[in-house]
Amino acid sequence: MNTIFHIDESAKWPTVLSNIANYQAAANAAGLSGKIELLINGAPVVDAKTTSQIDLQPLVAAGVTVAVCRNAMVSHQVNENALQPGLTVVPAGVFELAKRQHEGYAYIKP
Repeated sequence: MNTIFHIDESAKWPTVLSNIANYQAAANAAGLSGKIELLINGAPVVDAKTTSQIDLQPLVAAGVTVAVCRNAMVSHQVNENALQPGLTVVPAGVFELAKRQHEGYAYIKP
């Protein structure tokens, strides 16, 4: 079961990270596999920087695709070189969401 999580409000970090951890635990317990993606757009793109308190490396290490919206990066003056290692930059977050939903991904937004 492929699932995309979406964050576009910085205040939602604790919730989205908890949602992903709970989802992974439940999927593993149920013996289900699939791709997990976290799409970051809007203000939270600044939290994807290496200087952020939000550590995305455990997600990357667990095989979660962490996608960051380039349009939001431009709007919030975030350079790709400033991102944490292992993150993927996508041209437009809204397109990424639509594409993944078209591919059959479940959509979760806390």
